[in-house]
Amino acid sequence: MARWAIGDIQGCADELTALIALIGFKSDRDQIWFVGDLVNRGPDSLQVLRLVRSLADNALCVLGNHDLHLLAVALVKAKVRKSDTLKPI
Repeated sequence: MARWAIGDIQGCADELTALIALIGFKSDRDQIWFVGDLVNRGPDSLQVLRLVRSLADNALCVLGNHDLHLLAVALVKAKVRKSDTLKPI
């Protein structure tokens, strides 16, 4: 069993997919610990969330400041910043 730690994905789904392939991730035995900032800045935050969710029990996540900002926007209607790329979510 291998455990990988990946952080600061920031909405870059294609790069995350390539990285997962590069490390030779095996869903029957490996785990990825996502250590913050899954979303925002990059072009495809929604696809990143879908990919991480598809890993089910093979993924553990710690929220970063961009992830917390997404929750604040969604739950308490915090202000969306001009530079945010969260709209598709």
